[in-house]
Amino acid sequence: MKSLVILLFLSSFLFNLHQINCLLKFSLESTNENVKWTLENRNKSINIPGSVPGGVYTDLQNAGIIGDILSGYNDVLTRWVAHDTWTYTSKFNVSANSLSSAVARLVLEGVDTVAYIELNGIPIGLTKNMFVRYVFDVKAYLKEGENKLTFNFESPIDYAKNRSRQHFAAPECVPDVYNGECHANQIRKMQSSFSWDWGPAFPSVGIWRNIRLEFFNGAVIWSVTTHTEKKDTIWFLSVKVYLETGKNIRNISGYLSVYLSVEGHSTIKIGKNVDTKTNSDGTFDVELEMNISENMIREWWPNGYGSQHLYNLLVFFTTNGDRSDREISHKHMKIGFRTIELVEQEASLILGNDTLAGQGLTFYFKVNGHPLFMKGSNWIPSNVLPENNENEKTRIDNLLTAARATHMAMLRVWGGGVYESDYFYRRCDELGILIWQDFMFACAMYPVDPEFLDNVRAEIQHNVLRLQHHPSIAVWAGNNENEVALRGNWYSTQAQFEKYKAEYIRLYVDNIKPIVESIDPKRRYLISSPSNGRKSEEDGYIAKNPYDPHFGDTHYYNYLADNWDLNIFPQTRFASEYGFQSLPSLKTMKTATNKTSDYRIDSDYSKHRQHSPNGYNFIELQMKRHMKLNKDDPKYFEKFIYYSQISQAMSIKAETEFYRQSQADWYTMGALYWQLNDVWQAPSWSGIEYGGKWKMLHYFAKEFFAPVLVSPRLTLAKNVDVYLLNDRFVPIINANITVEMFKWNSFTPIKSQIFLANAKPLSSEKQFSIDLWDADKKDEIFLRFSLQADGVLSSPKNYIFPVPLKNIKGLRTPNIKVDVSETTAVCGNATSFTVNLNVDTIVPFLWLEANSIDGHFHDNGFIITEPKTSVHFCTKEKINAQQLKRGITYRYYEN
Repeated sequence: MKSLVILLFLSSFLFNLHQINCLLKFSLESTNENVKWTLENRNKSINIPGSVPGGVYTDLQNAGIIGDILSGYNDVLTRWVAHDTWTYTSKFNVSANSLSSAVARLVLEGVDTVAYIELNGIPIGLTKNMFVRYVFDVKAYLKEGENKLTFNFESPIDYAKNRSRQHFAAPECVPDVYNGECHANQIRKMQSSFSWDWGPAFPSVGIWRNIRLEFFNGAVIWSVTTHTEKKDTIWFLSVKVYLETGKNIRNISGYLSVYLSVEGHSTIKIGKNVDTKTNSDGTFDVELEMNISENMIREWWPNGYGSQHLYNLLVFFTTNGDRSDREISHKHMKIGFRTIELVEQEASLILGNDTLAGQGLTFYFKVNGHPLFMKGSNWIPSNVLPENNENEKTRIDNLLTAARATHMAMLRVWGGGVYESDYFYRRCDELGILIWQDFMFACAMYPVDPEFLDNVRAEIQHNVLRLQHHPSIAVWAGNNENEVALRGNWYSTQAQFEKYKAEYIRLYVDNIKPIVESIDPKRRYLISSPSNGRKSEEDGYIAKNPYDPHFGDTHYYNYLADNWDLNIFPQTRFASEYGFQSLPSLKTMKTATNKTSDYRIDSDYSKHRQHSPNGYNFIELQMKRHMKLNKDDPKYFEKFIYYSQISQAMSIKAETEFYRQSQADWYTMGALYWQLNDVWQAPSWSGIEYGGKWKMLHYFAKEFFAPVLVSPRLTLAKNVDVYLLNDRFVPIINANITVEMFKWNSFTPIKSQIFLANAKPLSSEKQFSIDLWDADKKDEIFLRFSLQADGVLSSPKNYIFPVPLKNIKGLRTPNIKVDVSETTAVCGNATSFTVNLNVDTIVPFLWLEANSIDGHFHDNGFIITEPKTSVHFCTKEKINAQQLKRGITYRYYEN
């Protein structure tokens, strides 16, 4: 309703000002039928239609010159594309009326990456950073009638290689198993486009974001930042408006007005007369402040803690002059009112002076005055081609709503990808997903020559200005793993440690930090992740131990230990990365290859897709600790996939619950596992496969991230410590935790006991410890934990398996009956079905597939301990219950 009111207001405002000139924008994108683009390679053997926004791989696919880049070995077979040079050319008409404007400029929101631009055969500029908005004054080069615009792209591989010869920074290349390219750190481009341990190399070129011509006489708004602060019962809103004009215009006068929609369908307006000189580059800024009573707005909360109230903010700049000469520029955005603070204070204030945990500093996010445990994951680009990552709104929606559905409140936008689209951050605002925003530097040292630093400064300024107003942005981080890489000598830099340390400080501290803090002083800027946070800074920015558990955040991977065991994980204040690999489903894999000979772990295809050194060995090692898998089994490959997903889900469940439990005694306050999504059909750490299919991990996340959870830990002493996790603002009082012991062959518990439990708001508390009643027969039993509490509508059951599954006794082959009925009001616009499962014995890790039917189960990977279980299935396909029943297959763990 508020959006409708503000849009009606905007329409009325502009209608009333119909005699005032407005900025004229002329789109140069492919959607404009008056603009045609062509793509040509160096020797002109390829000349095809081009797409803008777009990229060379997309256009070559559309023209049929190359096949699906994600099929087979095409990441390597199409590498010639990245070694060639490419030219995008367009022709368009410009009217005499447009040319009469004082300012005519070409605005490029994103060019990937190194391009030499010509207009009507005259060079007008160079781009060399895909993350920067470029603006070129083109008034002197445009002509009435037809104009020709050309982008000559240099090979990103060659550009990076040539720069490395002059400004080398370690490492030279990625590991051979990545099948990638070298020197990604030399080019300001999506670093993972040169390959990563979870993805292929597609070093694309193209105009990947919007492009347009602008004609005007006055000034235009290009960015707005907002700062909110609450004191007593008043919210203080500071609005800073960044404007641009032509370099030939030295003075601007006009009126700036700001309109904020608030509760009660009301609007608050402030305004300011402007008469100012412009900077040498034609920019200037104006700041306004607004005071708002707290009863006129409602706070914005992260997912799981409250609603996401957003308010329309409209900004207008009207130049002075006669009515017919005046111009108006406007910008519309939505903002949220919330406070957020990354608290790094003496840990002893919370944990006491007499404990090891009480040493060091805390590291937690306080939102609207409350310390919140951050549950979430890490986000990589949603597509390996940046133009598709930008434009696939459905894919972004599906991934973000999947994160919300599993109680996630934070995603970390990882530093080897891209600064995501405006749409991405807007949806995070709407869904309540806080963003830990890395800057795009990852797993490398970086050069610090003047050209590179100038490039980086423009990048940081542009993206902080673009993203700052979003309430979802929680924290900025300078890089991914570069502090720990230098300290840990990952790239054989020890002999030049002091040199690389000085360069590290020059880049992230001397150049990036001041820009961030000047534009966005209220948000924390961390130099690196992981780091010791404030302690790393006090120690000269390169800590002796960046993994110190008493400070900051950590990344933890251990593929050799038993990852199902909660006792193996180190303490941390905040776990911002941890993970374990699994394979994608056969259904997803078949979208990349249909050769049955590829469906083996030792096939060339499988080896090609596994970019993590020794990856399959680590997966197999973990599986064999707990499950039986016979290589002579004719369905070995299918079982390997399924067991790998069980192992991944159980590993991340164990580690996540350890971190949530550790809020009680270490004040661990965050768990962001690696990683949410995938870019191709290959082994990776993701919980969601490329294409959107949930792995078992993502289903498990719905439970291990549940707001209220009974979380047991089998200790080294073989006792069970039981925690109650409560991520709500209300306490749990006089609840009952039921502990039941089952044998593997019966639904009837052989023992049961009820324990009284209480938990404070926003807490993790150890409730009690129990011993295993039948310790001498622990291979025959398992434990089930459940909660009954007033005011708790649902809390998942949890389990302890005293011995590895491969050693259990009594597990029987189940008889499983599946029935399906259509239901309503569960799936929104999709068709909803209820799948009823009837079984006659315990079934571990029951996994349902709908095979060719495109849809989604609400739950999966069940530990079946009751004869009847129901689950909802949603699909947009036009099918009936019988068709779904025929399409459902299942598998389960068996010894």
